[in-house]
Amino acid sequence: MWRSFLYPVGKYHPQYFNYIKWSFTSNVLISMEQAMATHCMLHAINMDTQSLQTASYIGKDIIGQLGGLAYASKMGSKADEEPKTFLGYSNVIEQTGMIAQCVTPMIPYYFLPIAGTANILSNLSFMGYGAINAKCIQIMAVDNNLGELYTKITMINMIGSSVGLLLGIGVTILIPDHNDRLPFVPLIGIARIYTFNRAI
Repeated sequence: MWRSFLYPVGKYHPQYFNYIKWSFTSNVLISMEQAMATHCMLHAINMDTQSLQTASYIGKDIIGQLGGLAYASKMGSKADEEPKTFLGYSNVIEQTGMIAQCVTPMIPYYFLPIAGTANILSNLSFMGYGAINAKCIQIMAVDNNLGELYTKITMINMIGSSVGLLLGIGVTILIPDHNDRLPFVPLIGIARIYTFNRAI
């Protein structure tokens, strides 16, 4: 039963299990970071009135979605031409965005510009990771089973993400002070970069 959940029917690349193992771990770590960052941002917007909170939180998403369009249009081909360099950019961009989100409680009156910029960086990194993952999945699909491989990997990564969110919530409960928690964010980020690079 577990084998059919984890492995696709038919042939697949010999490194498939290594890929899903490291990808799962990487998703646990980034989701832990995301839970802690969200906790920080929600604390930061708690300083304003209720309607301003909603506008600020939604505003950061709008800025994040629109802000990355120019970068994405220029950098998309880099994923094919220079995948290692592109992956390096994605790692740095993602972790910079995570740290920016985690400092929002320290500068709550600048929530929207900081969180909006962090969301741009987050969206850019997800585009980068998605492009690299697509190349990996294409290589592993040796039996014309690209769709099934993509589905299996997505399911495994979703489980990793859920585990990471729960762990991240646990960290915010155990260490509720944002300042005390901040030093852990770069450490988790380094582990995230290491595990994702191992997956790739």
